[in-house]
Amino acid sequence: MASTKYTASEEQLNHIVEVFHKYSRKSGEEDALELKEFEGLIKEQAPEFFEYLKKNTTSLASVFKKADLDNDKHMFFSEFVFVLALIAIEIHDKYHQDHGPEGPGGPEGPGHHGHGHTHGHHH
Repeated sequence: MASTKYTASEEQLNHIVEVFHKYSRKSGEEDALELKEFEGLIKEQAPEFFEYLKKNTTSLASVFKKADLDNDKHMFFSEFVFVLALIAIEIHDKYHQDHGPEGPGGPEGPGHHGHGHTHGHHH
């Protein structure tokens, strides 16, 4: 059987799946996170996002509840994707705080004070 050749981006996504399973296998439902497992995953694997939530007075329990679409107290991977989107948005916003709207090589990179330019989306 041939091994799968992933791109670097696909490998990073595969790693996210592996991390999810590392935490989901800690309790009875092997392919879903319970709140305690979710809290451990976020605190250990996404500490910057955890700090962002704390700064905005958002609890991990409230994020879990929003992501648990069927309210079964288990977050399956398809529900966890919602949390990944939240993390990605926060990382994206932080990138622009650090590098300006055009990124590090753009006209509004570090040291530029801006003139209201955006790159086509709203935050």
